Amino acid sequence: MIVRTVVIALLALVVLALVVPVDNANATTSAFIGGNVISKYEVVIGPYPSPFFLVTKKLGRGVANMVTAPVEIIKQPLVEAEKADSVGEFINAITFHGLFSGVAWTFYRELDGVYALGTFYLPSLESTIDPEYIF
Repeated sequence: MIVRTVVIALLALVVLALVVPVDNANATTSAFIGGNVISKYEVVIGPYPSPFFLVTKKLGRGVANMVTAPVEIIKQPLVEAEKADSVGEFINAITFHGLFSGVAWTFYRELDGVYALGTFYLPSLESTIDPEYIF
């Protein structure tokens, strides 16, 4: 009984090893195949991701942007403060300009999340916001 269970488990692992692609450490980060420069993902998985992958990525991006949008209120003053050259610019970046920018980016990221969540079933994968995610 135990031997039969072990044999079945080993066969299942062999089948999974044959089906699931392994990230090859020797795969190039970009290759020139058929006149197109392709990414490491395309070298390992293939040039065309499945429609299920595209749908779930867009759905996940929409949910992530909707959930993390309020973090922009904290992030943007820090981003603006890094650009400051003087103490006055730093204070302005932390208080007025950074806060205004944070609120604007919060609405922008929230609306992008709503858009991605509402249109996740469409084949377009491009994000309307840069960077795609807050983190």
